[in-house]
Amino acid sequence: MLETQTTTNNRITLSHPVILASGSPRRRELLESLGLAFQIIVPNVDEEGFHLDHLSPAEVVKFLARTKAQEVYKHHNQSYVIGSDTLVAIQGEIFGKPKSKEDAFRMLKALQGNAHQVHTGIAIFSPDAQPESTPPAETRPPMVCEALTTTVYMRPLSDAEIHAYIETGEPMDKAGAYAIQGYGSTLIERVDGCYFNVVGLSLYLLDRLFGQLGQSLLRP
Repeated sequence: MLETQTTTNNRITLSHPVILASGSPRRRELLESLGLAFQIIVPNVDEEGFHLDHLSPAEVVKFLARTKAQEVYKHHNQSYVIGSDTLVAIQGEIFGKPKSKEDAFRMLKALQGNAHQVHTGIAIFSPDAQPESTPPAETRPPMVCEALTTTVYMRPLSDAEIHAYIETGEPMDKAGAYAIQGYGSTLIERVDGCYFNVVGLSLYLLDRLFGQLGQSLLRP
């Protein structure tokens, strides 16, 4: 596992340390935008090693978010550990990160001119509750996990436009082969639902899950 300390203005400090179990720069930037004090520990999880074909897209992202968070939590159980996973689905087919430029072209060809769903799961493992914690220790859940779905409408694209976008290099480490916050923003007509969910971490859902653990991301 790789551990780094963020260099943010730490406006918010929770009752225990916070760890983001993800190497995603987008998730790091979103947490930093809240002024939350946290560390990054990238879990050693082989996402391709699981057989999840029997699960729905929402169940897949919840499973992977839990798995990533739990891998870090095993060694850091006195911290809040956040795990997350994002995937794209269209007409029942799940699109993860493309394995090649050809795979990216296949995904973008299917998405262009159509609506698709972006599913992001968030799991938070809770540290041992202190006696004075709110809610009380006996009512605090040890882990919370939910998924959120956003519908995204991609404009029609020519093959030349798809190839030009792929050549930017942006699609290669993104679920569905595009980044809504980068060059890919020019491909998107509209979004129904949480924009940050498409980026990779719904801040609305994150705050709601922390609320279930007796914490607030709005506390000054």
